[in-house]
Amino acid sequence: MGRLFVTGDTHGGLDISKLNSRHFKCDGLTKDDILVIMGDAGFVWGYGPDAIGEEKWWREWISNKPWTTFCVLGNHENYDMIEQFPTTTFGGEEVYQVSKSVFYAKTGRIYDLCGKKCLVINGADSRDKEWRTPHISWWEQEQITDDEVRFAKENLKKVGNSVDFVFSHTGGTNVCNYLGFKATPSDERLQQVLDTTIYQKHFCSHYHEDMVTPTTRILYDDIIMIGADVDNIHVF
Repeated sequence: MGRLFVTGDTHGGLDISKLNSRHFKCDGLTKDDILVIMGDAGFVWGYGPDAIGEEKWWREWISNKPWTTFCVLGNHENYDMIEQFPTTTFGGEEVYQVSKSVFYAKTGRIYDLCGKKCLVINGADSRDKEWRTPHISWWEQEQITDDEVRFAKENLKKVGNSVDFVFSHTGGTNVCNYLGFKATPSDERLQQVLDTTIYQKHFCSHYHEDMVTPTTRILYDDIIMIGADVDNIHVF
């Protein structure tokens, strides 16, 4: 059984240095080990031909790392391009395969990652979307919808509404209240799922902070290895 790691946004080449061998020092990593990027991975953006070429380089770079990469989707994602990638099965559920060992999650599904049941809720609302261009630098698919909430709840019923972890990009209304932000519609919908789910820990990113709140572990630069006991974690 592999080990399960989680970290925050990488934004393509902008914040990916946390994953180089100088910062992420863990012995004996193999493709059985899974690193979860909690949204805004930045490997599929495609804003112009130069960006596309750079993204392919970074996809190849991370594919050649000894682990397998599993990405939650955030708000700064080119959903149109992601949805054109081939699908395959990973962790017992359907995913987009964007490179040989880089997979993007589909929302509302419960994945078996290193023996842990992990519910993924993709998406977040961009607070800067009025300055972005639809289908070039902003995509409406980023918003968590009522249909996606219903789909997640249907899947949760199949496992008694109980999972080990919830992975999302945005944090939900409890996190927004803790940080002093106004909750967005996506936060409110995510909270509906969280409130009806039994889980050990909720992980998110989005806020470009490393922080522990009463309900959630927010990630940015930290890389956490989740142990057999969720409270027994190691931070790189």
